[in-house]
Amino acid sequence: MLIEELVVDPLVVMQARAETLVQRKARTPIEAVRALASMQKKPHPFLNTVTEDDPLLLIGQVRYSQRTDGYDPVSTALRFAAAGADAIALFTDDSLYPADLDDLVMLSRAVSIPVIGQNYYADEYQIVEARAAGASALMLYAGLVERPVLRTLVSATQRNRMTAVVDVHDADELEYALSLSPYVISLSSARPGQPPGDIRQLRALRERMPMGTHAILSDPLYTVDQIAAAQALDVEAVILNEALLALPGGLARVR
Repeated sequence: MLIEELVVDPLVVMQARAETLVQRKARTPIEAVRALASMQKKPHPFLNTVTEDDPLLLIGQVRYSQRTDGYDPVSTALRFAAAGADAIALFTDDSLYPADLDDLVMLSRAVSIPVIGQNYYADEYQIVEARAAGASALMLYAGLVERPVLRTLVSATQRNRMTAVVDVHDADELEYALSLSPYVISLSSARPGQPPGDIRQLRALRERMPMGTHAILSDPLYTVDQIAAAQALDVEAVILNEALLALPGGLARVR
């Protein structure tokens, strides 16, 4: 296990979000949100800067937790960007946090690197909202929605010019995800809301992926040793916890 964390039931979060989503749809029709999304600047390309000299992209995770004091998403994102992170991932769904879209807007405006929405998306309206907020990519969890819904979400993400990152944790999810032709597959050692396991178990999944398929690891990493283990999986990007910024040498040491 990478780190001991409290287990959160994402289905409970999704149900609560569905209730607030009804209110948002009534207040602002999707056509109005689409109009706002169309006015946003072009999304930053994601995973197109990988080179043989620097094969592992570093994604700094900005994470809201009701168990964490002093949450300052913009400050954390700016620290990651100044340290050389290649992208920022905003994760807010370990509780029903009402300001996540506001945070997405602020992060997208504060940094000049891609911002990835890590949310429990289940409706096309949320996809359009994320583009209107400035997201460049979205992580879509294959284990949380029915397959037709996942297909719709991937299509909506791509139509809104964002990079679709489909997160999988077993061979069945991977097989279906590959049939959707997303730009990126994200490998996870556990289902959403569960504590991460041993990332070495993901080797079999990585070997099932065809050549040319972009792969990242979605388990947040906390130590240099974990990053080395992730790189052995031949992934192109990893998600880093804020704790790595405090290491002597910071992200420069990681690279």
